[in-house]
Amino acid sequence: MYIKAYSKLNKILIFLLNLVSIVFKTISLFNLKIKTLNKKQYKAAFIISVDNLSFGGTGKTSLVIKIGEELKKRKIKFAIVTRGYLSKFENTSFLINSNQNSKEIGDEAKILKNRFPNQDIFIGKKRHTSIKKAIENKNKIIILDDGFQSTDIYKNCSIMLLNPEHQYYYLRNFKFLIRKENFILLYSSSSKCGTYKFEHRNFYNQNGRITNIKGTPLIGFSALGDNSRFKKSLSNFNLIGFRKYKDHFLYTQDIINNLNILRINKKADYLVCTEKDFVKLINLNLDDIPLIYSKNIIKFNSTLISSILNHAKKEGFI
Repeated sequence: MYIKAYSKLNKILIFLLNLVSIVFKTISLFNLKIKTLNKKQYKAAFIISVDNLSFGGTGKTSLVIKIGEELKKRKIKFAIVTRGYLSKFENTSFLINSNQNSKEIGDEAKILKNRFPNQDIFIGKKRHTSIKKAIENKNKIIILDDGFQSTDIYKNCSIMLLNPEHQYYYLRNFKFLIRKENFILLYSSSSKCGTYKFEHRNFYNQNGRITNIKGTPLIGFSALGDNSRFKKSLSNFNLIGFRKYKDHFLYTQDIINNLNILRINKKADYLVCTEKDFVKLINLNLDDIPLIYSKNIIKFNSTLISSILNHAKKEGFI
């Protein structure tokens, strides 16, 4: 059902969500405070926490990749600890390898391993175990993806991503909690304001080669925490149709076939999705389906990376 943004029904919905969220956020705050009573510091590692106040859609994975790329440029060994949401190893602590697919390790973890095949990437809820394993593997720098909920872990540096343009971004946690963060990045789709944004890099075909789409018509689809952001990005091209799915959605052969039928009926040249979607589709039959995917990069006008590296250097980890 479609609800107009300024309709009475939407105002009622927001009012009810606010009431429910107060209860939810209070319980969440209590749990976070309880965890801090058993906070553990790992003196052998410099832990960088990439945080999120809301239920996804802010670009944590993109920032983790950006930090990882900067460390890689400097030939600094690092590990990434992430949850591996909906993976078969989610309830454990597991060191993934490049041969595993997204169904086994999760879509975000698969992207991270594709980008950093030579770095240790651990998935699972047992984050203390993952950090210990990372340190045993001689990783002095550890990037903790979505570490905001892990208040029982001491972080040397914490970065909060906020996206006020994401609908209902305020429902998960109280806003005042951001005061404890070392850095706060505010998202804005405008290049003139805000502290971070996303920039389209290229379209790629199924073999990973850059594809020049020129002005050809596209059918887009995505399963993200913020599908509207991807749709808006594609609107800069000849987008003639778009389908959205819930975050971490598992595509089936029937769904991709139906999307291709939609493409044919709309006379579009390509189906286009995000990299996060593509890693879940590569094991399906994509023969005769002109599927391409988009990569973007996070951009921010700040000294964030240099500040983090200088901090790590002062503490003797670089």
